[in-house]
Amino acid sequence: MSSSECSIPIRRIINYTSGEDDLRIIRVQNMRFKVNPCVLRAGSAVFKSILKSRDSPIVLSGHTSAQFRSFLWAVYVQPLPSAKSIDIGRLCSIAEVSFKYEFHTLKLWSMEGIKALVDAPNSILRTARSEIFVRLVRLALLYRAADLNRAVQSKWLTRIHWHDLDPAPALVVADAYDLRHLLCHAYYVHLVNVAPRIAHSQSISAEYPLSIAQNLHVFCGYHSLLAAWRQLQEFPPAFAPAADCSAHDRCLIAWTARWALEVGRPSVFSPVDILRRLLFMERHLETDAVLQECMGAECRLAALDAIAKKRAEISDNLHHHFDL
Repeated sequence: MSSSECSIPIRRIINYTSGEDDLRIIRVQNMRFKVNPCVLRAGSAVFKSILKSRDSPIVLSGHTSAQFRSFLWAVYVQPLPSAKSIDIGRLCSIAEVSFKYEFHTLKLWSMEGIKALVDAPNSILRTARSEIFVRLVRLALLYRAADLNRAVQSKWLTRIHWHDLDPAPALVVADAYDLRHLLCHAYYVHLVNVAPRIAHSQSISAEYPLSIAQNLHVFCGYHSLLAAWRQLQEFPPAFAPAADCSAHDRCLIAWTARWALEVGRPSVFSPVDILRRLLFMERHLETDAVLQECMGAECRLAALDAIAKKRAEISDNLHHHFDL
């Protein structure tokens, strides 16, 4: 057997005798697979039709040979192990190929395993590479698995905002599939990464190969968020006076003064990274002794809450900043 031929040891896996004449050759990319067609026909009407061909080899496309190898392993292994014990990359391959060929038992088995691994207390998403997130989002869309889609996107965004993963793959996938929330926040974190280069009039195309249109959205976000930050430097978030506040003018003076001091402090965060700037400012002002002394308790809480609301407002409207 040549080095490009992969023989699946069917007779050692399933309990019936098969002669060499019953085997068929399937080629995927540059790899040939010698398979017994009976199980493929039984599990998939698509394969039943494909295997009517007398071509040798039968050429399949739309997936890699590695994906197809994982799929064949699941087709012939007996009994199927718990899907939760299988590597997430292999499960993705099985789910992808099973969907293409409508191999329903493996579609169900692989997706149940993926959901279990994603939802586990020690979720695989905590350490998964961007490639796995990309595949999981695509599978969730293929299988119309809304809960899986939400869980994967949520954890992906968390790790992107932690700067644990590059936002570019998320940006590309979200743009391709019109995943608005993921797209906006991927643009935001990507902008934070490239903002120093923009500020120094350096190219952002070489290191981060986005399309011309995508880079235009990045520049829109840069100028819009920079303008928003400058406005916040001048005007702190407004808050309503507490019902029992008898000296609200004093509260406003204290709040405005401490806000001006806070926005003027040197920061490790880019001016366009408004979300993190506001978060750290809120935490710092929460323990500010002057505000505790000079503002009524209810007014101070309302002012701090106004910062949180401003963060939420900016987060919910990132699409406007990036002109999406």
